[in-house]
Amino acid sequence: MVSAPADEAILEFPRVSSIDTCSVWNLLCSRALTSATRAQGRHFVLAEYVRYECLVKPRKAQADSNLFLQIRLGEELTAGHTFSVQPLSVQDLQSLPPDFRTNKKLHRGEIAALALAMRLGNGFVSDDYQGRRVAENIIGPSRVRTIPHLVGWLAYLGCLLDGDIDIVIANNDAYRTSYGRLAPFIQACYQAALILRLKQPPSTTA
Repeated sequence: MVSAPADEAILEFPRVSSIDTCSVWNLLCSRALTSATRAQGRHFVLAEYVRYECLVKPRKAQADSNLFLQIRLGEELTAGHTFSVQPLSVQDLQSLPPDFRTNKKLHRGEIAALALAMRLGNGFVSDDYQGRRVAENIIGPSRVRTIPHLVGWLAYLGCLLDGDIDIVIANNDAYRTSYGRLAPFIQACYQAALILRLKQPPSTTA
């Protein structure tokens, strides 16, 4: 059973966030979600290593869905409205606690994204449980979010409706056939958003 998210994670979403590789794909696999996110002026920064993982790193097998998402990311980076890239220095990585840098459960993309978030002072988006929990201990839970949180926030604002949620879940299911599905987490965040809309209606500005 998926636990309900904290109210804060649905009521607020950072305007600018550093994002790891899997979350890039979880966002881009749904045009409905990407469009709603862009309309609300949210921006995601890729560390140079995350860009490498997404677009350059060789893969043993390249599914058509991955190629499609790579093309979409290339287009988004060229447009510059929702995604951009920032370099990382050795000093940025050294600013992370040693136990985080050497944690074998974390991927390099998550490490790079968190180092960038620390340098820029912005949010951190990851759909990896371990990376998210460690990040909360380093930069605080108020700056850490997931793509399901983003869906919930947009639903709270009324930017995504019932039919849109079904589309977002279907898009994610189609991409994540060999990975963990986000559907249960998206549903939990959507239900939390509906309850919060009744208890605490959103203001006219995001």
